Amino acid sequence: MRRLLFQAVFLAAGIIVGVYASGDVGPGLVCGALVAVCCAAVGEYAGGSCLTAAMLVIFDCMTCLVPSWYLMLPIAAFNAASLPETDGRPLFVASRWLWLVPMVVSPLCSGFTAMVVAMTALLTILGFAVGLLCAREARLAGEVRRLQDSRRDQIRRLRSRLAENDEDRALAVRAATLAERTRIAREIHDNVGHMLTRAIMQTEAAQVVAQVSGQEQSARQFAEIHDTVGEAMTLVRKAVHDLKDEGTDFASQIAAAAHSMDDTGELQVRLDNGIESAPAAVARCFATTIREALNNTISHSQARNVSIVLRDFPALWQLCVQDDGANRTFTAETAATRIIRPGDSTGIGISDIEERARALGGSSVCGPYHEGWRVFVSIPKPTPKPAKEENARVRKGER
Repeated sequence: MRRLLFQAVFLAAGIIVGVYASGDVGPGLVCGALVAVCCAAVGEYAGGSCLTAAMLVIFDCMTCLVPSWYLMLPIAAFNAASLPETDGRPLFVASRWLWLVPMVVSPLCSGFTAMVVAMTALLTILGFAVGLLCAREARLAGEVRRLQDSRRDQIRRLRSRLAENDEDRALAVRAATLAERTRIAREIHDNVGHMLTRAIMQTEAAQVVAQVSGQEQSARQFAEIHDTVGEAMTLVRKAVHDLKDEGTDFASQIAAAAHSMDDTGELQVRLDNGIESAPAAVARCFATTIREALNNTISHSQARNVSIVLRDFPALWQLCVQDDGANRTFTAETAATRIIRPGDSTGIGISDIEERARALGGSSVCGPYHEGWRVFVSIPKPTPKPAKEENARVRKGER
């Protein structure tokens, strides 16, 4: 908008000088003004292009032949200043400085007064200078936009890096917390658990000695002590199991089971774990099932690829281990129809999978599927107890 305003000012100044010189607006001046407007339009919307340079060359050449166009020369000089000065093509070099030729030649054959020539020359030089300033301003504005874009890109990268660092730090804190819980559980089990076990054995021995010696009151007291220590042992065991369960990292346990056969080099395992967390019992069941399924795949099939998929549904957890090799223990006729379900006469490994699933209230189906063998385990999620029942249980425990 500012460039158009400057060119409009130069156009108006040229017309005013023309009217001052001749007292009227002739056809030559009108044609020159129209051509100058065309040059301004091309320079504004196709600045720095070959079309702008060609238009300026034509205008400068015609100015040498049509003297009245000399008054529109400031517009040509303004647009010439906007051409790229680093471009070494002859057309750009010529169009950038060709306005100097009509500025010198046209006054010799135009018949204009010295005042008109001086005013037009001054406006032409001023137009070139203003054009240089506008071009420099445009370059600086473009550089500012590039710097702003670069800063935004750097900010996005830094935010992404900070988010990754926060995630890594959270994972490290979680791993450290799980390791500390496991260590505490081990310390309690190895130290406090053993001491309580020894106390239980000592009270049992003292109770037997008191009963043999006829000290019934002492025997009853030792029995009470034995019951108290036994309750303490039960609480310690529960605390140890709770700490151990909370210290179970489901994702790492499943990943370790899925890659347990990588050393053999016989299987390509693809793991798709859609479960973020699950109880320790479920984690152990799924990890053991995966290991057993991979072992059976290596031992009883010609499979080379195994897909392990875990899904977290609102009411259950699901595990599916699928390989791409037919089982050698079945014929082609029975492989298409036989599905191993709980209660069938199967091997120890499959029976162990079924028992673990049933122990958690789930089910398992093992057998041929498509071109390979599939192990499918489903474990239901525990149903949350109603609030009233839970509060009554807590009050009863407190009593």
